[in-house]
Amino acid sequence: MAHTRSHSLVLSGGVLALLLLTGCGTNAPAAAPQSTQSSTASSTPREHAASAAPATDATTQQVAEATTTDTTGSDGVGVAGPTSEESASSEPGRESTPDTGATTGGSTSAADAGEDGGHRSTSVSQDSAVRKAQDYLAISGFSRSGLIHQLEYEGFTTQEATAAVDQLSTDYDEQAAKKADDYLSVMAFSRSGLIEQLQYDGFTPEQAAHGVDAAAPDYMAQAVKKGKEYLDISGFSRQSLIEQLTFDGFTPEQAEHGADANGL
Repeated sequence: MAHTRSHSLVLSGGVLALLLLTGCGTNAPAAAPQSTQSSTASSTPREHAASAAPATDATTQQVAEATTTDTTGSDGVGVAGPTSEESASSEPGRESTPDTGATTGGSTSAADAGEDGGHRSTSVSQDSAVRKAQDYLAISGFSRSGLIHQLEYEGFTTQEATAAVDQLSTDYDEQAAKKADDYLSVMAFSRSGLIEQLQYDGFTPEQAAHGVDAAAPDYMAQAVKKGKEYLDISGFSRQSLIEQLTFDGFTPEQAEHGADANGL
């Protein structure tokens, strides 16, 4: 007498195999075994939603074998098999080579080459800045900041100009004296006027005072020369010329001598 077909519960592969191994439903008519989906195709739990009659003893053996090789975990969740990339990397004779090795090597070589090229370029430019600074110091006196500004005017960067000037270890007291002589060769100055001019050119007050005192000009003669410069460009009375020379830093005695020597 055949048993009435009933809808089976939805069971996981492991539980179904356990029931079949205990002999449940072995007297039932043979039914077509349902295809068992491989758990390696999905990482979700294996479930059969279709209704099926209990399997026969022959089917029990097949299911038991399938259960033995089942990759479903103890929690009913299928364990995904190796991906195609993993399979390819695990094949005998094939050794995966990280792409980053070759790429990094090439990039590093290019970066090193670029850095070396940059260093060479900077070195040449720096040497040029040093030579240019030496050229200027050979023909005129410069303060540190004045020489840096001059090199920047020539197109060197502030960094290149500063490094070049500092590399020379220049004696700026000596440069101040040289600059004072440069000014005195083209124009008359009082002592205070010449110190102010050197400070304007970037020398410190100490360097400027040292340079002026090292030049040691004759300020009486400078007052006469300065008075003549004024008279060449405009008319002055004796008093107005004395006042102008005094304003320029000459002492009253030097200013009067300048007016007297110029016929006022």
